[in-house]
Amino acid sequence: MADKEVKQEIVKKDVKDIKQEKRSFMSTLRLAAVALIVMLVLAGILKLIFYIGSISRIKLSDEGLTHAERFQDCIVVHGIDISEYQDEINWKKVKSSGADFVFIRAGYRSSETGELKEDADFRTNMKKAGKAGVMCGAYFFSQALNEAEAIEEAEYLLKLVKRYDIEMPLVIDYELYDGGRLQQKVEAGEMPASSMYHDVVLAFCRRVEKAGYESAVYANYDMLTNYMDSALLDDEAVIWAAQYGGACDVTGNYLYWQCAEDAAVGGIEGNVDHDVWYIEPGRVYNTFAKGKKNQSSIGDCRVDFDEKSYKLKNRRAKPKVTVTLGDKRLRQGRDYILSFVKNTESGTGYAIVRGRGKYKDWMAVPFAID
Repeated sequence: MADKEVKQEIVKKDVKDIKQEKRSFMSTLRLAAVALIVMLVLAGILKLIFYIGSISRIKLSDEGLTHAERFQDCIVVHGIDISEYQDEINWKKVKSSGADFVFIRAGYRSSETGELKEDADFRTNMKKAGKAGVMCGAYFFSQALNEAEAIEEAEYLLKLVKRYDIEMPLVIDYELYDGGRLQQKVEAGEMPASSMYHDVVLAFCRRVEKAGYESAVYANYDMLTNYMDSALLDDEAVIWAAQYGGACDVTGNYLYWQCAEDAAVGGIEGNVDHDVWYIEPGRVYNTFAKGKKNQSSIGDCRVDFDEKSYKLKNRRAKPKVTVTLGDKRLRQGRDYILSFVKNTESGTGYAIVRGRGKYKDWMAVPFAID
């Protein structure tokens, strides 16, 4: 009988110990769970702090820039230009960082052999940038020595862009490459007159415009001042001027300014070129692009917004737009291209309405973002 009681006591003690161990284990488990939750919350807070801090660091802005007085009535739209030298790009982050437009290198002429080549990432960048809502233009790095070569470059570029909706100009990037064929000819004294440089870039522009695209000339301050007279280009081409240091001293009426080569932009590792685009809201910008005969100006059209679609959705405001000329309703894609800038946060956004086909010119129309 005593042995039986002893065994019962042992069993009771074992059960008690098991229960105690179970309570201890559950207590430890609860403490671990609480610790994990605290760690996750802290990690989330740190991530939020980092994100908020990084927004101001990566967002393109006017900081350090002095704009020419003639642009005082303009909005300053920020953008970038890129080529295959940038690694894989997250274009949604690029747009959220304030880059509303991009000039993408489509191709180039070898500075040594003169061979025409396509940029390795051109097609990928065009597709992804457009899908992210970034307005796209394209540029060709030229080393043309005469008008014939400039036309050859324009035709090569036209073949590359024909499958895409181009919302910005097609650009000839005309500059002296150290040791390149163009610089060699200049140093040999074979291109002494400024008219030769104008003839080259304008031959490119006229060929692009004949195909129905807007054109532009990219050149740095040295080229626009010492080799060409930028003021002479105003009547026939849009100028994209490059000068770093916080201000642009080019005398010509440039519309784009490459203001830095070391900008930090979300979605791109490393530095990238920073560009600005000056737009006067409500102004009708005439284009040199040749379309169908008897074109009507987009400036004669009426642009209406659906007020219900003004709000931000997924950090984008893309209101529904109706464009009419008299009683005729124009069709997007056929008669005009619609793009949006400054539309990633509350305030004033702008719809860029660019004529196409039977319609020409373009304008920026403001709308309020809730």
